[in-house]
Amino acid sequence: MSELFDISKYRLVRLSPQYEFKPFDCGDSDLNEFLLNDALDHMDQLLAVTYILEDDSEIIAFFSLLNDRISYEQFSKSSWLKKIQKIFVHGTAKRNYKSHPAMKIGRFGVSENYQSKGVGEALLDYIKTLFIDNNRTGCRFITLDAYNNMRSISFYLRNGFVLFTEDDKNADTRQMYFDLYPHKLNTK
Repeated sequence: MSELFDISKYRLVRLSPQYEFKPFDCGDSDLNEFLLNDALDHMDQLLAVTYILEDDSEIIAFFSLLNDRISYEQFSKSSWLKKIQKIFVHGTAKRNYKSHPAMKIGRFGVSENYQSKGVGEALLDYIKTLFIDNNRTGCRFITLDAYNNMRSISFYLRNGFVLFTEDDKNADTRQMYFDLYPHKLNTK
């Protein structure tokens, strides 16, 4: 868990049509626009649910969650094949699944006023704990598409995420995942 930022001192609210937006700028116009203009439409269409961390005067951060899966077929031509084969067999109660349920972090933004203060790490810890302790539907992985820049990739790697493949190294985003199962074992 993050030692730098205690999210319990702030409010984490689910976005709703009644939500009154407070100032927010994470320094990325695409993420800002999603929160202000698209997040409610995604919720209305049952595509993603957005959560906002706030205080009385501003939005500190937000993230959107949606369902996903990791498919064995995604890795059939990848150098990750042996690693993924182990994951797909490990802990699956004598059944070989062709895919595993995942939750995707669709959007994730931290206000410029709070960047480099542990907010992102604290929120990722919160999301991981939420899906380990309160896993209501079954979810083995957290997935995301990280912006393909050193800052974003390094942030997610430091927080335990792994790159799916090197095939997307020249793309705008890189697919990454976090396996919840080993962390579930550590909490017992």
